[in-house]
Amino acid sequence: MAKKSENMRGFNVAVVGLSGTEKDKGQAGVGKSCLCNRFMRSLADDYSVDHISVLSQTDFSGRVVNNDHFLYWGEVTKSSEEGIEFLFQVIEQTEFIDDASFQPFKGSKMEPYVKRCSATKLTSAEKLMYICKNQLGIEKEYEQKVLPDGKINIDGFLCVFDVSDVPCRTIEKQVEIVTGILNNLVKTKKPVVLVTTKNDDANESYVKEAERLVSKKEYKGAILLIETSAHENINVDLAFIILAQLIDRTKGRTKILPFLEAAKIRKELLEHSTEAYQRLIRSQVTDYRAVWSYTSKKLANQEEFIRFVELFGMDCSQRVFRRHVKKLKDEHLAKKVQGYMDMLPEVLQEMVPDLSTLRDRDWPAVQLRIKEHPEFSQYFYECPEDIPWTECDLSDSSETRIPYDVLDTSEAETVYKNHVNALQQEQKRLEWKKQFKQLLEDTGYVTPGKLLSEVRVLFMGRECFEALSEQDCQQIYDQHQKEIVEKAKHNFQELLLEHADLFYHFKSIAPTGTITQADIKEITDALQDDSRYKSLDRLDQDRKLMLFQHLGFVHCPIREHCPAFPNCMDALIERILGTKAHRPSSWNHSSQWVLSSDNNQLNLVILGIDGLAEELASEIRVQCDDDEYEIDCQLYSLDYRIIDGDVSLPQNSFKTSKFLPNGCFCVYSNPESFEYVRESLEKTLLSNLEQEDRLPFQGLPIVILFVPDPTVDEKEVLRLQEEGQSLADSLQCPFIGVSLDDIEPGHRFGASLIIEALRQLIQSIHHRAGFLNVYQSPMECSEPDIRIIMCMFCGDPYSVENILSPLLNHQCCFLSGDRSIILETFLGDSKRKVEVIISSFHGANAFREELVHGFILVYSTKRKASLSTLNAFSMNIPNLPIQILAVTDSGGANAFFSSDLSHLLITEGNATADRLQAHFMTSTSSSQQKTAFYTPFFKEVWEKKPEIEQAFHMEEPVNLNDSGEGTLERPSRHPLPPPRHESYHIKTTESNEGSGSEIYERLPTDASLVDDLNEPLSATFPDDRLISPSDDSEIYSHVDIYNQENSDQMVKPSDIKNNEKLHHDRDDGLWMTSYRQHAFTTGRRHISSSKSRPKGSSQTLKVHFSIMFSLGLLHF
Repeated sequence: MAKKSENMRGFNVAVVGLSGTEKDKGQAGVGKSCLCNRFMRSLADDYSVDHISVLSQTDFSGRVVNNDHFLYWGEVTKSSEEGIEFLFQVIEQTEFIDDASFQPFKGSKMEPYVKRCSATKLTSAEKLMYICKNQLGIEKEYEQKVLPDGKINIDGFLCVFDVSDVPCRTIEKQVEIVTGILNNLVKTKKPVVLVTTKNDDANESYVKEAERLVSKKEYKGAILLIETSAHENINVDLAFIILAQLIDRTKGRTKILPFLEAAKIRKELLEHSTEAYQRLIRSQVTDYRAVWSYTSKKLANQEEFIRFVELFGMDCSQRVFRRHVKKLKDEHLAKKVQGYMDMLPEVLQEMVPDLSTLRDRDWPAVQLRIKEHPEFSQYFYECPEDIPWTECDLSDSSETRIPYDVLDTSEAETVYKNHVNALQQEQKRLEWKKQFKQLLEDTGYVTPGKLLSEVRVLFMGRECFEALSEQDCQQIYDQHQKEIVEKAKHNFQELLLEHADLFYHFKSIAPTGTITQADIKEITDALQDDSRYKSLDRLDQDRKLMLFQHLGFVHCPIREHCPAFPNCMDALIERILGTKAHRPSSWNHSSQWVLSSDNNQLNLVILGIDGLAEELASEIRVQCDDDEYEIDCQLYSLDYRIIDGDVSLPQNSFKTSKFLPNGCFCVYSNPESFEYVRESLEKTLLSNLEQEDRLPFQGLPIVILFVPDPTVDEKEVLRLQEEGQSLADSLQCPFIGVSLDDIEPGHRFGASLIIEALRQLIQSIHHRAGFLNVYQSPMECSEPDIRIIMCMFCGDPYSVENILSPLLNHQCCFLSGDRSIILETFLGDSKRKVEVIISSFHGANAFREELVHGFILVYSTKRKASLSTLNAFSMNIPNLPIQILAVTDSGGANAFFSSDLSHLLITEGNATADRLQAHFMTSTSSSQQKTAFYTPFFKEVWEKKPEIEQAFHMEEPVNLNDSGEGTLERPSRHPLPPPRHESYHIKTTESNEGSGSEIYERLPTDASLVDDLNEPLSATFPDDRLISPSDDSEIYSHVDIYNQENSDQMVKPSDIKNNEKLHHDRDDGLWMTSYRQHAFTTGRRHISSSKSRPKGSSQTLKVHFSIMFSLGLLHF
């Protein structure tokens, strides 16, 4: 018995069991060493499963084995459940095998193991405590603890019985040997406990064999059975403590737990410790880049960590740590990947936005396509080949793009498939929405104001309706309702405008007047049968509101209430005029041609080929005195720039840095030289029109000279003279022609020709300089000679800019107000100022008190409301000259036959012109007319100005001065104005092929008129009726309506009353009564049926452009 200390008893225990060679024990031991190891060194890190019994002679002779067949495991203190401490010294009885002979070593006293293991007294001097097999041979490197006194007395025995299956060992063999051992142990009278080992891998039959073994009668129940597992550390301490209690004969014995129950308790202990340690790890380690060396030191003093290391060992603790770190890293990567997956759908939407780009392409092919995409680097980056994307991603946390290798993940492929599915689904959804929208449009039962619930039954069973969500259906239906309601309201508004005659008399109602229910009933009775009125039956309040708003607009027409707002014609006109009519200001920047008051330097550009320019310059120099020329007592210093090449080249430019021209002579003598002049002017003009101010020739005054070549025949001379005159007319410049008879031999450019040319050029320079001085700002212009109002209907489908282009592109056009411009153009034999006020029909009220000399009324042949408004408006116009302009989609006869509506509105427009005794013509909406488009009408208004002003001032005609301004004296050149039913007709010359040399002429259509006037038709007018050759007018010619190409307007001639009737009208004071009304809106227009325009067949006329230089696309 071991010595007792003051506080605890000491117990010496011998652990015995099957031992020997493999033949005896099988391929594995019964677990004696593991049992001792677990009991003596319970820390997980101190436990080893590998204990060797096969030794070399050297190891056997070493101090640990010490030539004995037992091991000394040292001593350890344990406590029972009751708190009693026990001091144990443990001996393991075994049998060591020589690794040379594989037979047991022979010791000093060699008895069979079954007998030798029951020894109670053991001696071995200097024997060291056994720790592990690695200790053998290097004992000094381990703790060296010697068996006390070299001897030990055994107090009790633990006999080991292996209940697991071991190869080469039968249960019978073990039972036999263990029985022998137990028999010998019992004889020692020492307490014995049979310990079954490896119960974690037990064979139940072996367990029962152990139970039968201890229950043998000869043992009388003195041997207790305890089930253990050294590997799982179950009931190990219990076996030794039970033995100690048996040795000590303690009355209160610790309860022996069955293995399963003890295993459950152990498992709960381990789980609790594991959970506590994992909580500790989670709380202390949050960075996936943490390392174990730092973390283990950080946790060294934590109770959870210490306990876990005791139970599982440091390696297991580190494994838990690594698993946690890996989880953190995986979570980080998963989060990054999820972020990439969240980004990927948008990237796919950008790079592969539709199914057409994905057709027959699998994910790898799409990946390659993405890599080749021009925006690849914007969304992706590639990692180096030797670094996986996971590490590359972790190394740069600032990178926001997607690693390209991420596309190889299954998550990316899933996103791609979802993208394709979404595209397919969206395609189907869009198709269903389109089909449902079409279904709504095709269904006549869906009318403005109906709810979806009212018509739902119509769509039941339709795939598009059933497949769409309720929200989608409602959204599409609401949008459709909005569209058809807007369309219905637009159509109803158009209906109101088409019945302008119903509303226009309300315009004269005094502001204090009221509109009665009878008035409303009268209007609704007229409208109620129209489908456009009925379409708003379910929206009666909206319909009434629109009706009242329209009445209010007619009564008080302001821009904000215009049905076309914000595209009211007045606002549109102001914008166009504000941006287009800006020439006077640009002239101020392009006035280098103005003569200097200091030295009267006159720089001349002379344009001509075949030596004409040089010859003209030489003749001028001959007549100069040191390059100075006297004209009208004024001395001018002359300098010249001769141009005879391509003017589009810089060296042939009109202006250089050292030469700023004041004027230009264009001289020609034959068809070739005329063609050069024309082409040169055309190129220069096109270049100028591309500039910001669009000022032709930068305002440079031009004089065209024709000095015929003697080799040109007389007929060709006449043609060249006509074409030169036409070109001058288009350019608004003087033309000087010389006949063959006036040419001096050897001197084509006589002195009289040169002085006339210089005088004309200087007059043009002074005239334009004076024009600039007068018109420095839009509001400082002098009183115009005539004032015209041009009215257009708001919302008409044509280009307002094209309609205004003949005015805005005029060479002398400037602003006189927000909606008015002034033109300076030839009317008769001198230039006059024409003010054109451009307004909507409703905006024309702003000019009620103005002196107005005529109207240009524009309407669209695509819109009934346009002509209806014109008709209603015309009822309040006094008997002033009127030009009606019908704007068509195509020109000439095509406009008349393009559609039934166009046919109808052109016919009705003609009838309106008949009723108003007005002029009627058409213009295409897609092209711009030439600058003289409205000139014939301006001429008529100018001729009728005296009577118009006399009627405005309610005065009898008195004499006018010769200028036609100031007093009302009629000059001889202004005959009494003809009745309105005269139209413009064209007198063409015989040689009109390409010459464009036609002039306006009033031709009667009734032969009786010729007889009554007693004057035959001729190719020229009397002197007092000639049109100035420089009146910038376009030329009209007769055209067969069935052979018109690019025909832009039509003038409808009317039958003219005979001369006797004409004089009768004048004697009756027709002009006086018509013009005596103070303003055009003071009363409704009433035309006597006796004075109505006789009906006659209409003829279609078109503008024949003078020369190719003055194409409709070029405006001056």
